[in-house]
Amino acid sequence: MFRLIGFLVTFALAAGGFMFVDYKMSARWAGREDAEGLTFQEYLGGLSGRLAGLGGGASASGLPSGLAAMLPKAPEGWSVRPVEAADIDGFLPKNAKKADKDALAAIKAMAASDAGKGAEVVALTYEKGDRKLIVKAIRYPNIIFTSLMAMDQRLKLQMQTAQFRGTEFATVRGLDVTEDLLPEGFRGRMFLADVGAQIHLRILAPKRMTDEDLVPFLETLHVKAMNADVVDKVEGLGEVPVIVLASALDGAERDAYLADVAGRTALETAKAEAERAEAEAAQTAEAPVGEASGGGFLSGLFGGGDEEPAAEAKAPAKTGKVGCKTGKDGVKRCTVATAPSE
Repeated sequence: MFRLIGFLVTFALAAGGFMFVDYKMSARWAGREDAEGLTFQEYLGGLSGRLAGLGGGASASGLPSGLAAMLPKAPEGWSVRPVEAADIDGFLPKNAKKADKDALAAIKAMAASDAGKGAEVVALTYEKGDRKLIVKAIRYPNIIFTSLMAMDQRLKLQMQTAQFRGTEFATVRGLDVTEDLLPEGFRGRMFLADVGAQIHLRILAPKRMTDEDLVPFLETLHVKAMNADVVDKVEGLGEVPVIVLASALDGAERDAYLADVAGRTALETAKAEAERAEAEAAQTAEAPVGEASGGGFLSGLFGGGDEEPAAEAKAPAKTGKVGCKTGKDGVKRCTVATAPSE
């Protein structure tokens, strides 16, 4: 009996310690150095997503939940492996000293494994002979998309666009893919897309690969699983079995396609701005309540903070008489006459 009680106490302490550390880390992922402002409901929303992704297998719907399983399968004749630092060498200019620094950073980032706290990163290199193609995906934590305190981080992710010269490349089962035309001298083609602003996809292909050469990679990109694995899902994304290459369209078809892409982009931008305005209004409305409540971590976590303030805090501090005058120069000057002590 005593062993059982001891086990239960130890388990409770360990679980409580884990939740405390994980809660604090979630607050930091949301852009907060302390845990203030992060509600328990928001925390649980992010926790459930992380626990669901630990298995890395299939979700309840039968879709893959591991980010690596959502990336393209190696087409026939190609092999695939984790990316290595040397894989980017063939995409860099022959004279890197005079190359665009931002473009150099973008190329080198394709082989980097760090994308911030709590982010899941998968980068794969596909090889066929002397050709290499790199696909990288980053999934940012749920807490950024469920907490009002992370609105700045969310908006930054939502507003990420092409760094150089973005042009419409393709739509893969409803997912718009943009080509970011790299500066002169770089020996690669950069493509980017995002799903719900939470999963960001980058593809770096040899410059000699044509649009049609990239289709076999796009065909096995699991857009539907990506959409199911983000907080802000898009209805129907990944369910339409169509891949449209912008370069394959002419005349009125191309104009209609470009108009559709522009319309979707405008809707996403308007949605992001509306979410930001809503979050700012909510924070403004809740600010007095947050300033008045206390109780630290446990009270904020389990709904406390309704305790009576200390008695000495109820009595207003004695202050002196304040007098203000505006001078000829338009500057307002104030003086304080100290009240006599009792």
